[in-house]
Formats: sequence, structure tokens, C-alpha cells
Amino acid sequence: MKTASTKMIRLLIFIVLALIAIMSMYPLFYMAFSSMKPTIEYIKHPIALPETWYFDNFKALFYRFSLVRLFGNTVLYVGLSMVACLVVSVPAAYAFAKLKFRFRNGFYVAMIATMTIPGVTFIIPNYLLMSRIGWTDHIVSVVVIWAVSAIPSTVFLLTSLMRGMPDEVLEAIKMDGAKYHQAMIKVVLPMSLPGVVTVSIFNATNWWNDLLTPLIYLQSDHLKTVTVAVATVLNRFSSDYPLLLSGLLLASLPPIAIYIIFQGFIRKGLVIGAVK
Repeated sequence: MKTASTKMIRLLIFIVLALIAIMSMYPLFYMAFSSMKPTIEYIKHPIALPETWYFDNFKALFYRFSLVRLFGNTVLYVGLSMVACLVVSVPAAYAFAKLKFRFRNGFYVAMIATMTIPGVTFIIPNYLLMSRIGWTDHIVSVVVIWAVSAIPSTVFLLTSLMRGMPDEVLEAIKMDGAKYHQAMIKVVLPMSLPGVVTVSIFNATNWWNDLLTPLIYLQSDHLKTVTVAVATVLNRFSSDYPLLLSGLLLASLPPIAIYIIFQGFIRKGLVIGAVK
């Protein structure tokens, strides 16, 4: 009786998870199939499978919108933001986790409290600041905004991870005469690698999908990101849905590939942070 009820519960859980997976994957498959249709075929049969494999929408995106430059811009901005965020967050997380200094808990709570403030409230002050120092329509504005906005959550996750580091290991490397930067590079950073990779993946995907920040701070076409360019396609070719869906599909593939490739690091990093 108990075995039958257990199987029933597992079956219900499987059905619920399968429904969630189908609902999550449906937009991706819809974009993939719709992007391979001519406009007329899409208008006649928007839900049906494509009659023939039609790749001209991707060719049009490549020639009209310089996809290589758009992807290059996005990768450059995300990479610089990731480096800037980690350069500040890793030492800060180590300080909150292992060093003792006055007002440590107060600083930590104040920093974590900033995560509860809606990001939209910073738009006008940040734009006025960037405009005042002349960083609007420059990649520095997007890199700084992305990196700074991700520091609290990055420090929060890495602090939880570093609190689980054995103090004996840190004391041993100090007794061997290692300096601060040597301890960070040889011990702290390697032991924090799963958490660093995990939080970097989350930050990178958020930045890649961010439309608002580059749309506000970058006005020149040669500086735009993929996400902003897709929005431009929507405005210029509002009736060409297969072309638009082709752009959306290409813009969504890199974050999906990152999750698939680094899913092992994500699971490991989240488990380490959870059990301290």
C-alpha cells in the first residue's frame, strides 16, 4: 500500500515537472520553428511546423545587422563587467567571512540591505551621474552599472561559501610566510572556484538579457548589444515576425549554452553555499 502511494506521488511529481518543462521550452521551440518560415507561410500557419527549412531570415540578420559586431559588443561588456565585479567582490567576501574588524556585521547588513531596493529607483540618479562625468554613450557606463549592481549579491553568495573554509588551512599558509595576495591566489580563489563560477554564470546571463541598461546609456548603433538590436528589429520590421523571432532565438542561445556547459559548477556551487 505504501509502495503504491509512493509511486503515485512520484508520478504526480513527474507530471507536474514535465508540464513545467514543456511550458518553459515551448517559447524556444516556437521561435526555432517560426524563424525557419517565410513571412507568408508564418502568417498562414503560425503554429504549424515549417514546410521547408528556410534559413534566409538568419542570413538577413547577418548582413543587415552585423551580428558579429553585436555579439562581440555583448561579450566584451559582459566580460569586463565580470572581471570588475569579481575584483571587488572576492576580497570583500573574504573580509566579511574571515577577517575581524570593527563594524563588520554593520557593513555586511548595510550592503545586503541594498539588494532589497528596486533597481528602477537608481535609473535617474545613475544616468545623471554618468552624464555629469561624461560616460554616457560609452561602454564604461554599462560596464560600471552592471558590475556595481551585481556586487551585493556576489559578495553575499561568496561570503556564505568562504565561511565554510577551514581556518587551519588559512593559518597554515600564513605561517609559511605567504602574503595577502598570495593567500588569495593560491588558496582562497581555488577553494572558492565553484561559487565564483556559479555567481559569474548568473551575473553573465542577467547582463546578457538586460535590455534597459544598454538602451539607456548607449545611443550609437555601433555600441549596441544583441538584446538592444533585437528591440531595434522589432521597431523597424514590426510585421516581419520570422525575422524578429530569428533574432530572439540567436540572442537566447548563448545563455542556454552557458547553463548547459557549466551546469555541474552551478549544482556544486549552490550545494557548497547551502551547507556552509
